[in-house]
Amino acid sequence: MPEIQILIHSSVPQTIIARVSATDAELANWAMRQTRFPKRVLTALSNHRKLEHCAVDGAMQAFSDNASTASIVHDEHGKPTLLSNEKCISISHHTQNNSCWVMICLGDHPVGCDIERPRAQLSAIASRFLSDQEQNNFNTTPTLCCAWGIKESMFKTIGHGVDFRKDLKVDAFQFPKEEIAAAGIPVQMAMEVTGTVKGKRSRWQIWKVNPLDEGNDDAASLYAVAGPLDELEPNA
Repeated sequence: MPEIQILIHSSVPQTIIARVSATDAELANWAMRQTRFPKRVLTALSNHRKLEHCAVDGAMQAFSDNASTASIVHDEHGKPTLLSNEKCISISHHTQNNSCWVMICLGDHPVGCDIERPRAQLSAIASRFLSDQEQNNFNTTPTLCCAWGIKESMFKTIGHGVDFRKDLKVDAFQFPKEEIAAAGIPVQMAMEVTGTVKGKRSRWQIWKVNPLDEGNDDAASLYAVAGPLDELEPNA
């Protein structure tokens, strides 16, 4: 059976972050038997993609309401939707070797989430998704990672036709000086960040998660974003 470790279980918005590990044989067996994705033939996918889907299936089971058993379908753009459930859903993954860190966000209004590992390449493309002022505010790899994650999450709430530099704004923020680790769970930080989505104020939650059980090694950390914490106005 795949191994599932729940790292975060938050209520506002409803968010699960989990680490799921599985062997190739376990993935093949799961893909043949799964019912979570009724419109996808998962047996034909690569093991990498099977693991992503398996991680979503495992993490969904941690929700307490009927979303835990809801099937998931995707539109032509890959946006997920829950069947027979009115909750909005957003999904993000980070896969390394035989483990996948998956993030799932549910809400009564459109929500978005993103989980990322800081990478140097973000500096090279910062001008594509950050305004000039934001580039001044977010000039380190971790803050760039979070700014990208927030904007990606914002984008997921409102769909296509969005200018990341003009329509999505992230207010300046600083990481807390003291990080808080929950007993037995590799989480070092949780904080709230504000911004605007097409001029509408919004609040977003950031978690710093250590995915490799390597203490406080920043190079091993993931940053996870979910929101908005409040519903955007309808004309956003």
